[in-house]
Amino acid sequence: MIFDNWQTLIIPTIIFSVFILIGNPIIVLTLMNMLGYTRKTSFLAGLTVAQISEFSLILIKLGFDIGHLSREIMSMVTLVGIVTIAGSTYMILYSDQLFKFVGKALSLFEFRKTVKLRARRDKDYKAIIFGYRRAGPEFAHAFRENKTKFLVVDFNPDTIQQLTRLKIPGEYGDASDIEFLNELPLRESKVIVSTVPDFEINLLLTQTVRRLNEDAVIIIIADTMEHAIELYAAGVTNVILSHYIGAHQAADMIMKFGLDAKKYEKIKEEQIKYLTGLKELSLRRFY
Repeated sequence: MIFDNWQTLIIPTIIFSVFILIGNPIIVLTLMNMLGYTRKTSFLAGLTVAQISEFSLILIKLGFDIGHLSREIMSMVTLVGIVTIAGSTYMILYSDQLFKFVGKALSLFEFRKTVKLRARRDKDYKAIIFGYRRAGPEFAHAFRENKTKFLVVDFNPDTIQQLTRLKIPGEYGDASDIEFLNELPLRESKVIVSTVPDFEINLLLTQTVRRLNEDAVIIIIADTMEHAIELYAAGVTNVILSHYIGAHQAADMIMKFGLDAKKYEKIKEEQIKYLTGLKELSLRRFY
């Protein structure tokens, strides 16, 4: 970089930096909304491309070496790289706060496909499952066996399409969107299950449900004891600590089978059969 005429670099650097920091996310946001993803998912994905890459610096350096570009241009692009890489880092770090600030404005990027997917409503659902891929099939099977009418909510449009093919009632939406949550039949539901791995989303979901429905059973999957304690304090009925449950089962096997590897083979075969049955959202054996 050179700083002899740095004053002339300020304005073009600001223009290009603003274009990249704002323009790139808008392009990705638009494309992902056209594919059917929610505002928040599209927004978070857009923030990851809000900078020029090191490959841009390589191209500019090659142009300078063969005499096609001036040193001033190379300095400007380098400065744009510094600004956008630093800026996008903080945008990603404070993405949740940014979304709260611009979330309503992003509704301009919601297209008909999203609206149609959200339009399917039924007030008779007695159970709602948030998030399907992590542990949803098990809960769906339990509700079907109990003859409980349930709804699956997921923010992946591909998952919703697969559920439709399996004739499983699904609703496309983001559990972190308070407006979307208020549209769901939470008041009438008896059981709310969340397999979403995000603690903040589960906390918001719990608070929303408790505001609308004090009697509903809320079951949440958590990753840490600290999160479990906070979720219980917010009103969750039961918190599933998957890591601790798995570790407890493994410890029981050690106590039961000792160090004999052959005794673990039967358990291994049963687990492989079980996991194969759930692979790729397969509930065909239940439906």
